Amino acid sequence: MVDLLLAEELLLIGLDDESGRTRGMFDPGSLHGALLCDLIERGAVTVDDRTTVHPAGVAPGHPALDAVLATIAEDPKPRSVSHWTSTLPWKHTKPAELVAQRLVADGVLSREEGKVLGLFRTVRLPEADPGPERALRERLRSVLVHGTTPSAHDALLVALLHSTSQVRAALSDVDTAQRRAGGKRARAVAKGLADDPVLKARYDAAVLAAVMATVSTVVVTTSGSS
Repeated sequence: MVDLLLAEELLLIGLDDESGRTRGMFDPGSLHGALLCDLIERGAVTVDDRTTVHPAGVAPGHPALDAVLATIAEDPKPRSVSHWTSTLPWKHTKPAELVAQRLVADGVLSREEGKVLGLFRTVRLPEADPGPERALRERLRSVLVHGTTPSAHDALLVALLHSTSQVRAALSDVDTAQRRAGGKRARAVAKGLADDPVLKARYDAAVLAAVMATVSTVVVTTSGSS
């Protein structure tokens, strides 16, 4: 399988392997921000010093990224990161299903549809191939527990896990002392990324995207239930 997106990695950490449902504090709304981070990382959009997002004419070739990029490109006016993180939840209301498309196609996850009370459609995404998640968790343990210097991608992933309170979930297979140390290491990695003059703009946009997308999802959910 090709390299995973940040959004795919967050989804694998956030799903229960057997039930295919979200677990713990994982909020699928953070995936909107992660997808925006992926577009930035892959050069499909650029972000200027005003955090305005500009399509770069690069086709990502991934169903989730193509869908989000199309939404951004359809707007005739360049918009800010915060605009898109508040808008994407309205445009793409099922982010977990959107992000899972390639994982399902590649046999990493399976997709099971059902109904609640015979009326409301539900989708579960249980794990079919544990290999990619196992490799992901090994990389994160290497960085967060053993102190390996992360790649730029892994540093950004750690920053997203830290900003969305998912470090503990990522280290669920280590002991309490190691999780505590991993949390401190995640904060240090995120701070180092923020202080890096080359990566700072990407980091700022990424964390704003992830955090704002989660907040926007809460607003959308609350508005929809009233």
